[in-house]
Amino acid sequence: MIEAGKNRDFKESCLRSQQFSGILGWVIKMNADERIETIKAWWNKTADSDWYRSLRTEEQIEGLRKDPASAFHPAVWELIRRYLPDLKSRRILLPSSGDNHAAFALAMMGAQVTSSDISERQLENAAELAKRLSLDMEFICDNTMKLSRIPDQSFDLVYTSNGTLSWIDDLDGMNRSIRRVLKPGGYAVLYDLHPFNRPFSGEAYREPRIVKSYRDVFPDLHWRLQDIINSQIRAGLRICELAELPALDASFWFPFAELQNKKPEELEGLNDWKKNPLAALPAWLAVVSERTG
Repeated sequence: MIEAGKNRDFKESCLRSQQFSGILGWVIKMNADERIETIKAWWNKTADSDWYRSLRTEEQIEGLRKDPASAFHPAVWELIRRYLPDLKSRRILLPSSGDNHAAFALAMMGAQVTSSDISERQLENAAELAKRLSLDMEFICDNTMKLSRIPDQSFDLVYTSNGTLSWIDDLDGMNRSIRRVLKPGGYAVLYDLHPFNRPFSGEAYREPRIVKSYRDVFPDLHWRLQDIINSQIRAGLRICELAELPALDASFWFPFAELQNKKPEELEGLNDWKKNPLAALPAWLAVVSERTG
């Protein structure tokens, strides 16, 4: 059974990043402008893939309209509401906004939302949907590591969602930029794959198979927990809370195309570590931090 929640499509994201990793080694060696343009072109193409079209179906959007909170992992939604209980008229930035489900959800709940992404095509698709949904949102094409088109001290919340970190080669630059655009007292919420998953191949129902060292960050940009936390501290953000979360549904374990052919009985027990050993590890990491001054 596939449940609602923004932990969907992890395996698809991994598949896409694995496809891209064939050129990631030499992309890392490019200068910054060339690297960004290469990534931008790749995501502009991916924005119209079957996978991304599946995230914009009438069924998906209607489900979001009925229950905006379903765009988030329930524990992440609880964190957001704990630190920002009243979303109405709050200014919220979503860098690397991707499918924009979280951006739409926050706008539906009365927030003033700015969606930022490196891909023009992603933003064009999102803007079309926002218009259909009668949502007043701002869309800005920008590099998450710089946020050069975003004014200083403008936002009450900056939210980065799953998949962002696997495209970030300057973690300190991203966190300095997030701190810069936050208002004093504003919060950053990061939600991404838990780094403890990175050394493993990740096949469901099989014994864990180690395929890389946890210490190997490059060239695949597999940031460790210490990298994520220490970078925020160096940027001047105060760590408020950290949560290690389970997967909710089958999309954590299977890519989109493979999942379409799975029968319900084939997906039973996915989150029971006795049946699926890797479920013993946390699937997701959430970090709340604050700009204090």
